Amino acid sequence: MLYQGKEIEILSKKSVFGKQITEVKILSTGEIRSVPFSELVDEQKTPTGTALAFKAIAAKIKNEVFKQSMLAPIESNIIPLPHQILALEKVMSGQFLRFLMADEVGMGKTIETGLVLKELKLRGIAKRTLIVVPKSAMGQWQQEMKKHFNEVFQIYDTDYINTLSRTFARLEADNEINLFSQHNQIIVSMDALKPIETRQGWSKEKVNEYNRYRIQSVLESEFDLLVIDECHKVGGSSTQVGRFQMADILCNAIPNVLLLSATPHRGKSDHFRRILQLLNADAFAGEGMPSIPELENYVVRTEKRQAIDYNGKALFNKRHTKKIEVAYDEVHHRRQKALYDAVTEYVITGFNLAQQTKNTSYGFVMILFQRMMSSSTQAILDAMHKRAERLSGERREVNKEQIISNLEDFGFEGQMELDFEEKIYSMVEETQANYDAELSILQGLIRDAKDCLDVESDAKVEFLIRKLQELKKEEQNPDLKFLIFTEFTSTQHMLKKVLQLNGGYICEIINGSMDFDQRVNALKEFKAAAQILICTDAAGESLNMQFAHIVINFDMPWNPMVLEQRIGRVDRIGQSFEVLAFNMMLDNSVDKRVYEVVETKLSQIMAELGIDKTSDVLDSTLEREQLNRLYLTSLLNPAKFEQESNNWLEEIKDKLKEYKSTEGALPTLSSKDINLDKVDAIKHSPLPNWLENLTKNYLQTKGVAYQDLIEGIRFKFPGIKESIYTFNVKESVNNPIPEPISLQHEIIQTILKDAIPFTPSQQIPQVKVTQGKAVSGYWALWHLEVKNQFETSQVIQPIFVSSEGENFAAFAQSVWDKLIQERNYLDCIGVLPADVSKLKFAEFAQTAEQVLLPKYEEFEHHITSNTEKIKSNKEKSFLFQEKQMNRIGIENIRQSRLNRLYKDKENWDENFLSAGQIVPVISCLLLINIVDE
Repeated sequence: MLYQGKEIEILSKKSVFGKQITEVKILSTGEIRSVPFSELVDEQKTPTGTALAFKAIAAKIKNEVFKQSMLAPIESNIIPLPHQILALEKVMSGQFLRFLMADEVGMGKTIETGLVLKELKLRGIAKRTLIVVPKSAMGQWQQEMKKHFNEVFQIYDTDYINTLSRTFARLEADNEINLFSQHNQIIVSMDALKPIETRQGWSKEKVNEYNRYRIQSVLESEFDLLVIDECHKVGGSSTQVGRFQMADILCNAIPNVLLLSATPHRGKSDHFRRILQLLNADAFAGEGMPSIPELENYVVRTEKRQAIDYNGKALFNKRHTKKIEVAYDEVHHRRQKALYDAVTEYVITGFNLAQQTKNTSYGFVMILFQRMMSSSTQAILDAMHKRAERLSGERREVNKEQIISNLEDFGFEGQMELDFEEKIYSMVEETQANYDAELSILQGLIRDAKDCLDVESDAKVEFLIRKLQELKKEEQNPDLKFLIFTEFTSTQHMLKKVLQLNGGYICEIINGSMDFDQRVNALKEFKAAAQILICTDAAGESLNMQFAHIVINFDMPWNPMVLEQRIGRVDRIGQSFEVLAFNMMLDNSVDKRVYEVVETKLSQIMAELGIDKTSDVLDSTLEREQLNRLYLTSLLNPAKFEQESNNWLEEIKDKLKEYKSTEGALPTLSSKDINLDKVDAIKHSPLPNWLENLTKNYLQTKGVAYQDLIEGIRFKFPGIKESIYTFNVKESVNNPIPEPISLQHEIIQTILKDAIPFTPSQQIPQVKVTQGKAVSGYWALWHLEVKNQFETSQVIQPIFVSSEGENFAAFAQSVWDKLIQERNYLDCIGVLPADVSKLKFAEFAQTAEQVLLPKYEEFEHHITSNTEKIKSNKEKSFLFQEKQMNRIGIENIRQSRLNRLYKDKENWDENFLSAGQIVPVISCLLLINIVDE
């Protein structure tokens, strides 16, 4: 029976004022309507094989969803790794969804977060999400959420917030709009959000307005999920630090929280406790390092050595690091050697002068010159040009008024002296003379540098070109890709020019002056066609390049953690080769001494302590000022270098020991906990094939044409423009042409809704099996749903009853398997009479209830048990939320949240008994009569 072309079930009939009115249920939507009987159409056609297949596949897909404990892995554009699935399961099974995700660096915490977000959305728990990240990682987070999970996030950077707040500030107070309510999924930087107490030149009102459009707006926006990346940066040195206060306010106001960090402890128990208190202040109120049982319910961590792939093998390959010392040839590089020595002398003289005059910025410039000289002749030439231009400009501006202004800034009371004017003019002459002296030295160095570039080839570049050729031969790959790092853009542009002209390479560059989209485009070109990507350390953050495996550090950063971040761009999950890293340096005493300490000796200490050098431990133990001082000693006072470096190593060793002791106190997920069968089921899920067969059978049933293409299938779905679609969402990541279709896609949801149940008023189709042996009888799919208001358990059961009344479970499953295959093995030959169909349906309903009884009892026990747990957890949750809300510093928001919480608890208590009542529902999805001819 049809109403307006839609299949319906007649619920009742009545006469009103002489008109026949029928109450019907529209089967595709469940909507119940009262309509004139005259508008109903009794249209019972013999269904086609594709129509039966479409309904059978729809039921199969629904049943697969019922069986899955986690839907996110099959709904995402990636195949999660075993440890990521394990992390998802632990988070989702927690009493409260407030966790510290502490996997080691490179283990995919972003992917784990996306899986949790997706799962919470599929379950209807999270509708509004706020992700707080360092500014440099905002674009990467946005890209990864879209690429891997089809989740769109709006970036709220400082400029965007300022623009919106200025716009909203102009509106009348009664019409004020909360800017953080404009989007449901937001990425914001830590420092753009943190509250301020004062700011120079700002009134109290302006400070309040600043905070109102930031942290207070977030509190009033009622987010469901909060994610804080690199949460060790909000731990701070005390609870009074702005970032910690921001995190504390947010964690108290938002119910579901994920904190992300590879080194949350950073070797300091008080810092670690502050982070844990963001999750539960009462549980971690003590002192010292928390015990593993205390942490178990709040921390998810997988170490690299525990991580395995889908085959149970170690996830990370080996890494090899080699030092390359480039020596100046006495003949070919005589001018470069002389220039190096001359620049070094200029730097030492300048730095000593800076110390005497306490000119910190000048001293920094001098050290930077030394670093540039070690990088390339082009880098030092460009730097000296800029220095000379600045000196020339400053010399012209030196006058009496400027000197007096400078002296007054330093509190000089010269105006009380009789010879004040004479002193001033004397200082003007002296200052100008100093400028003249340095300009003269610089101009000579510039001439020498130009001479080097005109006559000689850069020694390091010569060696680099030979090394690239050598590596291509060793790897037997003429298209081998190389990732080259340098600290300076002058060196970067020089390398690109020389490697393209002299080496014949296609090169791309990435540096800090490029925005995120420009960097991504350069990375795409590198992956597609270019052989070399030359990066400054701007690429050391947020970009993954595991399709290359050779890293060349053309010049060496002072901080070894920067070196690790560079190599970490390729030494990541998905790297299929052993990583090769080459560290290039000039064969000079300054760089060699520092490298020997920072790389060689430090690596030995870490190996002795059993610490993985690729972890973030270096970032939490090394201080930049100490490394700078070490380099300066190597440059200015080599005689003291050995003693000072030994003292530094001892200090670092103590810090690393403390790190090691606190690291061992973290609970970890073991590879033994990983169920590879479960992982394999996700990796090889039949769902994409089922979705494709479902769609094709549905389109044929509806008379819609489709075309199979290499990229996917092309069709025009009713109400949607024609497009190319693919059901392999994993592969679609690398192919932008087809639109990926997953379970949540609107096309699939529409098709599943159209797979309406079989009703007693329908005539039963008669079919014959075209392949293999068949048994005469009745086959059906029955849906059992057992639920209360807290939980639902469902199953779809195939049942076959032979003409002799026997129940054949194996054959029932076999028929279902045949129906969902791409080739149709059933041929419809007609339908049973209406009266026979109605009688057989009633008989089958009784059989189905008997067959499904054990399953009902299993579900009933499960739901009853879980309902008691839910009650207990809910009571604990109310208490926990009450404590968290009492910590909200803004009184009106705190009281509003508490009042709402008390009202919710009162309603929950009142409704619990009725909400816990279990209701079973049985419905028939498909019923056919199999004829054995």
